Amino acid sequence: MSIRTEISVLVCCLVFSSLSTSGSPSNGVGSEVIALMGIKSFLVDPNGVLENWDEASPDPCTWSMVTCSADGQVIGLGAPSQGLSGVVAPSIGNLTNIQTVLLQDNNISGNIPSEIGKLSKLQNLDLSNNNFCGQIPTTFSHLKNLEFLRLTGNNLSGEIPASLANLTDLHLIDLSFNNLSGKIPILPAQVFNIEGNPYLYTKGTYMVDKGSLPNSSKAKLNKSGIFYVILILMVPYYYSHFWDSSFFI
Repeated sequence: MSIRTEISVLVCCLVFSSLSTSGSPSNGVGSEVIALMGIKSFLVDPNGVLENWDEASPDPCTWSMVTCSADGQVIGLGAPSQGLSGVVAPSIGNLTNIQTVLLQDNNISGNIPSEIGKLSKLQNLDLSNNNFCGQIPTTFSHLKNLEFLRLTGNNLSGEIPASLANLTDLHLIDLSFNNLSGKIPILPAQVFNIEGNPYLYTKGTYMVDKGSLPNSSKAKLNKSGIFYVILILMVPYYYSHFWDSSFFI
């Protein structure tokens, strides 16, 4: 290697090191700003609801649709019914303190990022009534604190990950009206809704053929694997009690 080449390599390394250092957040707040700006950059926001998300502002707790804890950590992202489209950026996985993500009733598409599986404190995730496609990420099995999962009304396909059975704190999981297929795993959720997925089956038999599960009922699996139906009248209680999106606006 010539002296000129060695000098060029050294300069490149120094420049890369400088860029890496300058681009790295100096504290937790900085990393959350970077993560949120990444999310904004991947979304189309026709109504300008994310307009005050600005990397020049060091405090994301002042931004719309963001909720923070008393010590200034981002713990909630709630932008339901805001006309958002585009995709969810992988940078969402860097919001390590987040507990609630509510993006339901928008027009967001693309795959659900597997990076969501990094959110170890996540308790509530609602991506329902969007245009998400692809499979349910297997990384969701890492969400040990997850209590409510709603993915209904998307274009998800493939199997329900059996590893979701590891989520012992789940109270509700709603996967209805997608294109899921394969065997129905036994999940610990108290309410488990799978209607509108005609290609799901259990023990070799298709249990959810079109019309076999009335719209007025919810499918539920208990811990012993018994398949039965509970009235939908229970569902408004869960939604009204745990899914008050106005708290995050």
